[in-house]
Amino acid sequence: MGENTYSKNEAKAEALLFSSGGVVLLEDVCLVLKIKKNEAEDVMKRLAARYEQRKGGIIIRQVNEGWQLSSSPDYYDDLCVYFQETATGNLSRAAMETLTIIAYNQPVTRAGIEMVRGVNSDGVLAKLVERGLVAERGKADSPGRPTLYGTTELFLKSIGIGNLSELPDITESLPAASDETTEIIEE
Repeated sequence: MGENTYSKNEAKAEALLFSSGGVVLLEDVCLVLKIKKNEAEDVMKRLAARYEQRKGGIIIRQVNEGWQLSSSPDYYDDLCVYFQETATGNLSRAAMETLTIIAYNQPVTRAGIEMVRGVNSDGVLAKLVERGLVAERGKADSPGRPTLYGTTELFLKSIGIGNLSELPDITESLPAASDETTEIIEE
């Protein structure tokens, strides 16, 4: 087999990714290719490496427990012109704050979001759900059984990460407490 020749399983996996238009779970790769999970993982890693090696406009990205064809982050700025508005583009400051709170605290209730923000977040939360960046993740086991919210795969894709563990450590970006801040707190 030549260097540019795909194995039959790589070709099938590529066709599956293209046809699905979204994230394909590893179990589905196993089902279609009729192979075991560890073999499917190897096929997907080889295929992703091929895409990365060719340095084209399309990559194969692992997203949580699945795989997806995606445009290369290298061309994000160029593609924004075409799409006019990205999933997270043109979000208000309130929406960005709410999205950040959800991303770092999920699953979280509306009350939990409002406790951090200090203001009502109904409208902002509804807008994030409408845009597909946030979704309901069940009900809390507290009185009234409030809805829990979490981020979606679209959120991960829009910020260019494969899973939540790749989020930057939020404590690294917080300013250090100054002596002035400490004095105010102590009074």
